[in-house]
Amino acid sequence: MISPVNDAAVEVGAQLLAAPDAVMRASIVASAIVAQLQNCACAIHRFNSEDVENAWTVIGLAGDASPQPASAGSGNRLMAPLLLESAETLIYASADILREDYSHLQISRSVSSITYIPLLQREELVGAAEILTFSGTPRLQDLEAIAPIIQLAATAILAAESTEAQRQDLLDSIHRMSQLYDLEKSLNATLEFDAVAELIPMKAAAMLPCQAMHLWMFDGEILRLISTHGQDATVEVGGTQAPGEGYVADMAEQGEALLIADADDERLRQRNAQANAESELPAISDVLLVPLMHDDAEVGVLEAINREERPFDDDDQFLMMSMAETIASALKNASLLLAERKLEILKALVSVSGEITSTLRLDRLMGIIVNSPQNVLPYERCAIALDQRGKLQLKSVSGMASLPLGDITVERLNQLMRWLSSQTELVHARQFENAGDEKQNEIPGPVAEYFAATGFRALYAMPLSDDQGRVGVLTYESSDAEFLDVPHVEMIKILAGQATVAIRNALLYREVPLIGLIEPLVKKKRELLNSQRSRWMTIGVLFECALFLSFFPLPMRIGGDAVVAPQHMVTIDAPVDGNVTMVYAHEGQRVKTGDVLGAMNDWQWRADLASTEAKYQQAMLVMQNDLAHGAAQSGADRAQAEFLHAEVLRANARMEGAQLRSPIDGIVVTADLQNVAGKHLDAGTAFAQVLDLSSAIVQVSIPERDTLLMHPGETVAIKLDSYPQRTWRGPISVVSPEAKAGDGDRTFTVEVPLSNADASLRSGMTGRAKVSLGWKPAGYVLLRRPALWAWQTLWNWIGW
Repeated sequence: MISPVNDAAVEVGAQLLAAPDAVMRASIVASAIVAQLQNCACAIHRFNSEDVENAWTVIGLAGDASPQPASAGSGNRLMAPLLLESAETLIYASADILREDYSHLQISRSVSSITYIPLLQREELVGAAEILTFSGTPRLQDLEAIAPIIQLAATAILAAESTEAQRQDLLDSIHRMSQLYDLEKSLNATLEFDAVAELIPMKAAAMLPCQAMHLWMFDGEILRLISTHGQDATVEVGGTQAPGEGYVADMAEQGEALLIADADDERLRQRNAQANAESELPAISDVLLVPLMHDDAEVGVLEAINREERPFDDDDQFLMMSMAETIASALKNASLLLAERKLEILKALVSVSGEITSTLRLDRLMGIIVNSPQNVLPYERCAIALDQRGKLQLKSVSGMASLPLGDITVERLNQLMRWLSSQTELVHARQFENAGDEKQNEIPGPVAEYFAATGFRALYAMPLSDDQGRVGVLTYESSDAEFLDVPHVEMIKILAGQATVAIRNALLYREVPLIGLIEPLVKKKRELLNSQRSRWMTIGVLFECALFLSFFPLPMRIGGDAVVAPQHMVTIDAPVDGNVTMVYAHEGQRVKTGDVLGAMNDWQWRADLASTEAKYQQAMLVMQNDLAHGAAQSGADRAQAEFLHAEVLRANARMEGAQLRSPIDGIVVTADLQNVAGKHLDAGTAFAQVLDLSSAIVQVSIPERDTLLMHPGETVAIKLDSYPQRTWRGPISVVSPEAKAGDGDRTFTVEVPLSNADASLRSGMTGRAKVSLGWKPAGYVLLRRPALWAWQTLWNWIGW
């Protein structure tokens, strides 16, 4: 039979198992002791051998006692014998007790005795139970009643503390994983190199609090400080270090993490010697550096300076090594994007250079210079002005085919050009949103007024000049003050040099041929007028020419620039979120309507379909059973069955949507389509594009003076630059009712549909077209345009 004491110990053991932490378990032990001994108070002390000043701490109380708020610790002279190797129970009578011995407790009753019972675990002192009795002195026989409870106390408290430590370690690990996930998510939110480099020190300092966090990256063989967070008087952004010049570069050369926690280290002394003498920042006392490795290549170094509250340790080094993997990957991705952009800029520069050198027509050249670089230069408006007798005259503006008189935009640009006429150097003005008055005063007054009127906040004006003097000025404008980075500026400088040469050549070409044409004509005229025979011959020739022009028929054709209009292109999007499991097509492949180009993971949709069909079959059985028995529920059953049938149809549609099909006949134009296999696509994300090449529309620009001769059905012959040996013929289908501004003249567009069965016609191809208008007298064919020009000129002069 189990004794009452054992019953109490079992009950206390059950309560201890249910209690989650050491404080609650200590309180349970104290309450059990008070219940057994009665008329007493009990305090459970925890012993900490590592803290000499506060070795004893009350963690549990029961009875008529409460903790003293002003008490710094709970140890006293009476507990000193417990620290001996063989700690035993101590009992003190009232005569041996002073009030200071229990000053750590608030007690309103007289204490007649104090008993200290050591809490041991494998002969190691864990704590002590302090029992304050208010009447009499306990005997050893009385204390034996609580011995089972005392035996449970040390084990229970240590077990609870171990569990708490494990829980805290788990929470710290989860917190660290959350921080690493947040770091990876933040760095992968953008691929802009500058943004990623600026974000890295800030995020790393948030995870590892310190005075400053630096990001160093390799610039050739040396390290360059790219960005920083915090304050450090020893370095500046843009500073460099080579091996032998500092511990950062030396560590980078070795490629291993470095922890310096000794403030007297010679390397830190050399670093502190570089600080500004006027700086009030504390000297560097401890540093932690880790290499940034990606694909076994070192891309940089992450440096942390002066850990908050304590020096850096191995745990901090492990955390920074974990961060370094994510940071190196983000820097690598951003660097790849930056390299791709530079490659795009070079390709665009080659393309624009080819266009600039392909023509000597000044008006067309101006349009190319201001419009062609828009694909790679992030400007909102570009303008070019030419120097005429020391003044800049606006010639072309991006997005404008011509410069309309009286337009407010053109007028503001003209005012800006008048001020730029007095400037001989490059002008780069930027207006920052949060800049102080000193920064704002650096912007020239005319530019500041221009910004206020237009809303732009950045101007980059590049003078165009050669050895003969200034040719003009090229301006770029944007509402973003930082719209140009280093690669963009380099491209503008190269483009400006090429534009200067091209404009100078175009100006010379416009002048020189006129001189060579006029002089031979004047000389020939003088020779004819000085000969009598030549006069009669001239009259005869003129008469014959008149007969020829009046009666001899010639085919009349009107020409214009032709361009293949954008063709019908269809984008195939992912219907829902999912992974692409298979890709059945590739770039350049011809497909038919309904052909499957790819498939998405549809196991979930198949499961939904099977589940919905099962529910539908079950609903049909219930409905048929209720109908057979004439149950009133049959109407609701029918509605439920119809609803589930609709769900089955929707599930079928979703599963069918997993097959990514082409909606038209055409050719696949998506590059590297096979690489999409295995990737995750969000709903609405483009999977592939199919171009319809079965037919094409060619747009022909007809001069305004010839538009009245155009009628639907007229035959058009088209020859494209891409196929000089081939001619396409087709009828006019549409004559545009609205004119477009062209190069020096307005034009109307006529559309010619052509068959494109062999897919040879591609969007954007250019060439020339001639519209056949039948046979007309030679005079009408040859002299119509000069006559119209003369008529218009006379009317402008005389105005009858």
